[in-house]
Amino acid sequence: MDPREAILARLLEVAASVDTSLAKRRNETDVSSSNLPAVILFDGEEVARETDPAGRTAATLRHIDMTPEVQFRLEAKAEDVGMKLNVLRAKLIKAVLNDATLLGLVINGRAIRYQGSMTATERGRSMEGGIGVAFTFTYLLKPDDVA
Repeated sequence: MDPREAILARLLEVAASVDTSLAKRRNETDVSSSNLPAVILFDGEEVARETDPAGRTAATLRHIDMTPEVQFRLEAKAEDVGMKLNVLRAKLIKAVLNDATLLGLVINGRAIRYQGSMTATERGRSMEGGIGVAFTFTYLLKPDDVA
């Protein structure tokens, strides 16, 4: 099994468990207000570390840093949206950094790092707000095992 997909699938489940009233989506960029509130996982990018041993072959194991982003999107009263987003952010950080399944998918059972968050708000009939929360997961890519 591809560790990238295993991590992403589990991350979406963990993010959705933070608030089960949110619609669960993956890589969906056009979310209308009728589909809110939602939690959206964006697969993000991954980069192979350059610390590989000399003389490696194409099939040598590689350390991969993958940085997906979880977005919470809400439609709420203007005075409530920021607070609600911050509560979701805090719950997500705790859930991800303590999830035994995610920890079991990364190097040494501890290679998950919170990278930060960014908020965005828009005014329409009501205030719409979102927060993107990024994590980096470092896993071991075994080219011969990826199907």
